[in-house]
Amino acid sequence: MQSLWYYFVVVLLPLAIFSCESEDSPSSYVARVGDYHLTQSEFDRLLDDMGPVPDSTEARQQVLEQWIRRTLLLREAERLNLSEDPEVRRMLDERRKSTLVSAVTERIYEEAEVEPTDEEIRTYFERHQEQLTLTEPYVRVRHLVVSNRDSAETVRQRLLNIRGSAAADSAWRQLGRMYAQNPTRALELSDRFLPERRLFSQLPYVQDEPSELQEGEVAPVLEDGSEYHVLQLVRRISEGTPPELEWMEAEIRRRLKIRNRKQMYAREVQRLRNRAKANDQIETP
Repeated sequence: MQSLWYYFVVVLLPLAIFSCESEDSPSSYVARVGDYHLTQSEFDRLLDDMGPVPDSTEARQQVLEQWIRRTLLLREAERLNLSEDPEVRRMLDERRKSTLVSAVTERIYEEAEVEPTDEEIRTYFERHQEQLTLTEPYVRVRHLVVSNRDSAETVRQRLLNIRGSAAADSAWRQLGRMYAQNPTRALELSDRFLPERRLFSQLPYVQDEPSELQEGEVAPVLEDGSEYHVLQLVRRISEGTPPELEWMEAEIRRRLKIRNRKQMYAREVQRLRNRAKANDQIETP
């Protein structure tokens, strides 16, 4: 019984976040299991949660299969009326408390979600330059996904034509807006230097491509089911290279955001502690 409780609370309960059960079915949906529906907006959110570049047929199928599997298990738990089991109810109550704590923590983090200034980023870089020395190759790439080969070949040819051009970034932004299935993701990715081995962790068939390219080269169009990937290596920086601010800006921005979150969290917890003590609401006999 313990394993069944675990499945209900830890595996099935999170379905409430992204499953929709109602008497009125949505007008459109990606999948349905009984009265549960997975809408397009929920599906897109789950796909985004997979990582920086999860835009592929394989990733979408993985998300879909996971949702179906968990929904089937949830329906079986409901059929067995497990929510009325005393131990399950206790665990659900604990999960409710954890969810509320997570929600208020996320709200604290949102209040701390202030973009670091250029000056803060520059100061951090100057103070931590030695620690920022590259421990692995970093690359900057241009990558997008399109739905047909003709468009992919058109983009690839345009990249070949603009290779080395001073206007390459401007031309790429235009191509991304015109052809990419997800223009925002494609353009954001091309502005960053990222660790090569983690760049396409969700796309194993693309993952090895950057290591095969020289700077400026464009890979052959990569086919994945009904989707086509276009990839150009803009620049590669070797492991052990002393860092430059341009390369590390995205990483520094991430670190500063984490630091701001931690500081805001600590201040808020201390404020709550002080208020509770003043009202004689904390006791440790």
